[in-house]
Amino acid sequence: EMDDDQKLEAVRKRLQKEKEIKAATMKLRDFQQSDAAKAACDATMEESQQRINYFQNEFDKLQLKKQESSPRVPRTQIAITLPSLENAPPMMKAGFDSQGRSYSDSRTTPARLPSDYDIGHYDDFISNRPLTTIDLLKAPTPITTKKVTYKLRELAYKLDVEKKVKLASERLEQLGMSARDGNAESSERVVLLKRALQKYQGLYIPGQAEDDITTTPGTALRRPMTGTLYIRVTGVKHQNNAPTRNSRPAESMAIIKIDGTPKAKTRMARNTPNGIRWNEDFEVPVTKASEIEISVVDKPDQVPVPIGMFWLKISDLVEELRRKKVEADNDAAWVAANAQDLGGRMPVVRPGTGPLGDNPVNGVEGIETWWDLEPIGQISLKFNFVKDVAVRKRQSKLGRQGAVRKRKDEIKEIQGHKFMVQKFFQIMRCALCTELFTGKGAQCEDCQFTCHQKCAEKVFIKCISSKYAEDPDEAKLNHRIPHRFENYTNLSPTWCCHCGHMLTFGRRHKKCTECTVVAHEGCSDLVPNHCGMPAETANKLLEEIRRRNNTRPLQTSARPSKASPFASGAPSVETKVPSSEPLPGEAKVTSPRPVPPLPVGDRPPAPPRRDSKSDQSIYIGNDYNQYKIQQQKQQLQLQQQQQQQQQQQQQQQQQYDHEQQQRKLEQQRLQEHQQQQKQHFYQQQLQLQLQQQQQQQQQTQLKEQQLKQKQIDEERAQRQARDNTVGSEDKFRNEQIRLEQLRIEQEKKQQRVAPVPSPVEQRPLVIPTTHMPTLKIVNKQAAKPLRKFGLDDFHFLAVLGKGNFGKVMLAEDKKMGELYAIKALKKDSIVKQDEVESARSEKRIFQVANKDRHPFLTTLHSCFQTDTRLYFVMEYVRGGDLMMHIQKDKRFGDHRAKFYGCEVLLALQYFHQNNIVYRDLKLDNILLTLDGHIKIADYGLCKENMPFGATTRTICGTPEFMAPEILEEQPYTRAVDWWAFGVLMYEMLLRGAPFSGEEEDEIYDSILEDDPKFPPNFGRHEQALLQSLLVKVPSLRLGSGPTDAEEIKAHAYFRNVNFDDVYHKRIRPPFLPKISSATDVSNFDSEFTSEAPGETPTDYRLNNVEQDLFKGFSYVSPWAQPS
Repeated sequence: EMDDDQKLEAVRKRLQKEKEIKAATMKLRDFQQSDAAKAACDATMEESQQRINYFQNEFDKLQLKKQESSPRVPRTQIAITLPSLENAPPMMKAGFDSQGRSYSDSRTTPARLPSDYDIGHYDDFISNRPLTTIDLLKAPTPITTKKVTYKLRELAYKLDVEKKVKLASERLEQLGMSARDGNAESSERVVLLKRALQKYQGLYIPGQAEDDITTTPGTALRRPMTGTLYIRVTGVKHQNNAPTRNSRPAESMAIIKIDGTPKAKTRMARNTPNGIRWNEDFEVPVTKASEIEISVVDKPDQVPVPIGMFWLKISDLVEELRRKKVEADNDAAWVAANAQDLGGRMPVVRPGTGPLGDNPVNGVEGIETWWDLEPIGQISLKFNFVKDVAVRKRQSKLGRQGAVRKRKDEIKEIQGHKFMVQKFFQIMRCALCTELFTGKGAQCEDCQFTCHQKCAEKVFIKCISSKYAEDPDEAKLNHRIPHRFENYTNLSPTWCCHCGHMLTFGRRHKKCTECTVVAHEGCSDLVPNHCGMPAETANKLLEEIRRRNNTRPLQTSARPSKASPFASGAPSVETKVPSSEPLPGEAKVTSPRPVPPLPVGDRPPAPPRRDSKSDQSIYIGNDYNQYKIQQQKQQLQLQQQQQQQQQQQQQQQQQYDHEQQQRKLEQQRLQEHQQQQKQHFYQQQLQLQLQQQQQQQQQTQLKEQQLKQKQIDEERAQRQARDNTVGSEDKFRNEQIRLEQLRIEQEKKQQRVAPVPSPVEQRPLVIPTTHMPTLKIVNKQAAKPLRKFGLDDFHFLAVLGKGNFGKVMLAEDKKMGELYAIKALKKDSIVKQDEVESARSEKRIFQVANKDRHPFLTTLHSCFQTDTRLYFVMEYVRGGDLMMHIQKDKRFGDHRAKFYGCEVLLALQYFHQNNIVYRDLKLDNILLTLDGHIKIADYGLCKENMPFGATTRTICGTPEFMAPEILEEQPYTRAVDWWAFGVLMYEMLLRGAPFSGEEEDEIYDSILEDDPKFPPNFGRHEQALLQSLLVKVPSLRLGSGPTDAEEIKAHAYFRNVNFDDVYHKRIRPPFLPKISSATDVSNFDSEFTSEAPGETPTDYRLNNVEQDLFKGFSYVSPWAQPS
C-alpha cells in the first residue's frame, strides 16, 4: 500500500511526463507540413492537456488530504480554502470571495457544504450534480477518478466477453466450420480493447479512486428494453485509421449492433483533416435489448479492420432521457435541494441545455454530443429511444395506483441454503464450477451463494445461516484448511468466488495468499475452509465417499432372504459376489493347502544354481519365480473365497437364529398383551358396576336428606308456633342439641352405605354436594348466546374500492341495521399465490388494532368465510379517502397537511410499537371520518415480528412510495415506513409526486437516481423535514433510530404540536366531510361506486385439503357482540 507521500510523488512524476509530451508534440507540429499530420498533433495535444488537468487535480486533492490529516489545521479552514478554486469555472467562483466566504444573504457565515463533504465529492461539487453513466461516456466530460474507474470496469468486462467469443470462434474453426472471418474480427477487437485498457490503467491512481467513488444504486430492477431506437451517426475525429499500401486514406464505415447483432451500417467515407462525416439517420426496432454498440471499421484491402468502438446500455440511455424530460417539464424555479445548497445561490440553467453544453433537449429531441471512441478518437452521435408502453401514466400527477407484491418464487433448500431462481442481467460466476454465466441462476436467499441451476443440486457447502446440525452419518471431507485472506487491490476483471458478482476496481477486496481465491470483503467470511481444493474437486470426492458408504453394507454383511434357511446352502440373492482380486489389507494368509501335481509338460524345471555366466539359467529362474507367485495368488484367492463362504453361512445361520428368537419374543409379547387387554376389560366392567352402585346409593342418600330436611322444617315451624313464650336461651340450646343429633345420625348412615374399596386402582369419585345442581342451572340461565355472522346476515349496497387483492363493499346488517365495509378475497387466488399466511396475518393485525381501539386505525367487526371467499367485516368510515379529497380540493393547506400528518405519525408509531411494519402508506389508504379525523385502512401488506433492527426482503408496496432499499432488493427495516411518510407529506404539501414517471420502471429509476425538487418559496422547516425523511441511505433517515417516531416528533416542523392532544382528538379538525344520508357514498370515487355491488362468479372449487388451510379464520370482536 502506498502512503500519501508516495502517491504525491507518483502523481507528480506522471504530471511532469505529460507536460513534457505536450511540449514535444508542440515542437513536432511546427515541423509538419501536411494538414493531416497537424491535425494528429492537435489531437495528441488535446488529450495530453486533459491528462494534465486530471493529474493536476489529483495532485491538489492529495495535498489537501495530507494537510487535512494534520491536527494543526482546522477542517473548516481546509474546506473553504481549496487550492484548485483558482482554476474553477466562473459559476463555481461566483459563490465565494477571496477568503472563501459565501456571497449569500448571510455574508458573515462560511460557505455551506454538504455534511458528508470530503475531497472525493469535489468533482460533483463543481458540476452541480453527480455525474451519470452517460456523462462518463461523453468526450467533453473531463477525466476524473470516476471516469477512469468506470472505463476500467467496462473495458475489463468487454475484453473478457471478446476473449470468450474469440475462443468460441477458434473452436468452431477447429471443427471445420467457417468461422475464420469471425475469428479475425475478434482478434482485432481484443487488440483494441487491450490498448484502451492500458491507456486507462496508466491513469489509475491506486487508493485514490476508492475514496472518490460513491456507491451507485443497484441495477436489480434494470430490465431489457423494447421499443424503437433512433440514431444519427454524424462522424468521427481524432481516430487512428488502419495503414494502407498507398497514400490514399482508407474508407471507413460505422456498424450499429444491438446485443452483438449487426442491425445497420453507414456508407463508406474517406478520412479528411477534419475527420470522417456520414450524417445518416437510422431507426432500429429493438426487442428486449440491453446494449448498443457502434464500431468504426476501415477497409484498407477489402478486409474490414475495426479501428474504434463505442457502446452503452440502453437502460442508461433511457434513464438519461428521462432526466432530460423531467428537467424540461418542471418549472425552472423548482430545483433539487442539493442545488440550493451551493453557497446559498441557485445555479442559472438555460432552458433546454444540459450541464455539459449539449444541444437543446426536450422530450423528443434526444441526446446529441461527441462520445469517447475506444481506444482513441471521438464519435458524434445522437440518440433517442421510444419505449413500447401499453398504458402510460400522466407524469407528476396524483392518481390511484394499486399495490404490487413480488410473487414468491419456489425455494429449494439444499444444505441449509434457500435457493431461489434469479435472473441476472450481468455476467456472473458460478461458485461451484467457476464457469461464467448470464440469465437464470440459483441464489441463496440468506448468504447470497450463487451458482448455476444445475449446480445447486451438487452444493456441499452448508449455509452459514443453517440451523441444522451436522448429521454424523453424512459424508464429510477431512479437508479443513482456512484461507489466508489479505487485502487486495483489483485491477483486472475478477469475480467473487461466493456471490458471483464482478469485483469493482479498488482495494476493498480479499484474496487468499495460498490459492488466489478472491472475494468481496463481506463474502470472505462465508467462503468454506477448503484452501487449495476447488469446489468441483471437493464435490467429486464427496460423491465418491457417498457412493462407497452406500455400497459398504452390501460388502460387509449379506442379509439372507426369508427362504434362505431352507435353501441348500446357496448364497442369497442380496449377497454381493466378492472381487477376484483381494483388496490391500483384507487378505489373511492361513496354513497353505497342498498344490495338485502338474502334468509333466507343465512342470517347471528345477531351480538352477546362481551363475552369472549363464543367461539361460537366469531366464529360467525368472520364469519359475513368476509361476510361483501366480500359484500363491491362486491359493490366497481360494482361501479367501472359502473363508467368505464360511462367514456368509455363519452370518446366515446367526441371522436365522436371531429371527427365530425375535419371533418367539413377539409371540410372548402378543400373549402378554392379550392377557393385559382381558384384565383391563374385566377391570373396566368392575369399575362400571361400582360406579352404578355408588350412583344409586348417592341418589338414595339425596332423597333421604330431602325428606329429613322437609321433616326438620315442619318440626321447626311447629316449635316456633308452640314455644313463643319460651325464653330465647332455652330455645337456642334445644335447637343446637337437636341439630347435633341429626348430624350424628347422617354420618352413621353414610358409613353404612359406603362402598368397599376395590383392589383395582381407580380414579377417586367426587360426590356432588346438594347445592351443585342449583349452581349449574343458574349459570346456564345467565349465559348469553354468541352471535355468529355469515354472508346471509348482510345486504350489499355499493362498491367502495378495489385493489389488486380484493374488493371492498358497503353492506348493511339485516338484523341490527348497522353499516359496515366488507372486504372480500377469493380463496382460489390466495391459494394460487401462496398468500394464506398473509390473510391470517392481516386478521392478526386487525386484532392488534382492536386491542386498544386506536383512534386512527380501522378496527375489525368480524370475519367469516364461504366455500369460495374470505370476508373481513370492518367499521365503515364515511368520509372517503384522502386521494379523493386532494383531487377535489386541488391542494391541502399547510395546516391541514400537518394535522393529517400528525395523526398518521401516531398510527405508524403504534404499529412499530407492536413490531409491525405497514409498507403500504398512501393517500388511498387513509380514510376520513365524519368528525374530520383520519383512519388508516388496508393491512394486507403489513409485516409482523419487525422490532428495531429486524429486516425483511419482500418486494411490495405502491411504486411511488417504495423506498430505494426495497427496489434494490436489499434487506430493509421498518424505516421504509418513514420514507413513505415523507412521500405522503410531500404530496399533501405540494400536490405532486416527488418521484414520478410514465411507467413503473421510470418511477423506480427516479426513486433511485433523482432528488426531490422544491419551489423557492417553500417553508424552511417543511423542506428540512422532507429532506430528512427522503434520505436514500436507510440508516441516515429520520426515524430509523431506536426511538423511532420520537425522532420525527422532535423535528422543528412539529415543535408546536402537542401529540397527547392529537391522540385524544382535542384539536379541532380543519375540514369536516359531508354526507346527505347514512348510505351516501359521494365521498368515494365514482369509478368504484358506479359499479353494481356483488361478487364475481368463480368456477374454481377448492378441495378438502385447500379448505383446511382456512380453518379457524372466523372471528367476532368482543365489542361486536350485542349487549
